Amino acid sequence: MQKDWLRIAHRGASGTAPEHTRAAFNLALDAGVDMIELDVQLSRDGELVVVHDFDLERTTNGRGSVRTHDWSALQALDAGSWFGAEFAGQRILTLSEVLQIVGDKARLNVEVKPTAGDESALAEKLIALLERCGKTRSTVVSCFDFDVLREIRARDRDVNLGLLTHDPDFSRVWSVARELKALSVHPYWALVTPEIVQSARKERLDVIVWTVNDVDVMATLVAQGVDGIISDHPERFKDVARFERIQ
Repeated sequence: MQKDWLRIAHRGASGTAPEHTRAAFNLALDAGVDMIELDVQLSRDGELVVVHDFDLERTTNGRGSVRTHDWSALQALDAGSWFGAEFAGQRILTLSEVLQIVGDKARLNVEVKPTAGDESALAEKLIALLERCGKTRSTVVSCFDFDVLREIRARDRDVNLGLLTHDPDFSRVWSVARELKALSVHPYWALVTPEIVQSARKERLDVIVWTVNDVDVMATLVAQGVDGIISDHPERFKDVARFERIQ
């Protein structure tokens, strides 16, 4: 694979396996991705669990919110059958488990998703884990809530921060990125233009876009000079034609 832009799996290979499960992460690694994007929130007893929704209904056989369940209850849920019978028995993972699964085969892009009042606790536990595992400098921590990123930055001066946005006005993004010394901006793909990429270059920021599943769109974004593409279908990255990067 070319290495001029990052191939990033969205919640693992979530287009072909249940998101955030061991099956999805293994398929993403099999596709040769550079990075895996995932979501992290806290269980009731403070475990860093890898789940996107705040409620359990969509992706598990559980009920209620993630935050009101202890880890022992969450790990007993079926997180695969909703996607297909062949995935029955796949379960929710902790971030520690994902770090073990991925190892040094790919980097992580961790989107933090705190419930109200959890911001400080989530920031503290995440940074402590990344530091303990030696993954602070190889991981990107992203969030739509820039105040949460401020909590992260206050605890580690070196962690890589990414500003998620779906706002077509980038003025605040550039300002906060400077304040936090961020590594990257993560806009919704349809907002990206060559001018946005050029502005990011002037700010010394990478541009990582989400969530792109059409190969033609991927190719166009590569031609515009984005630094990374997040996709539910990382197996499609190999089909992206090679374009010269826009300088």
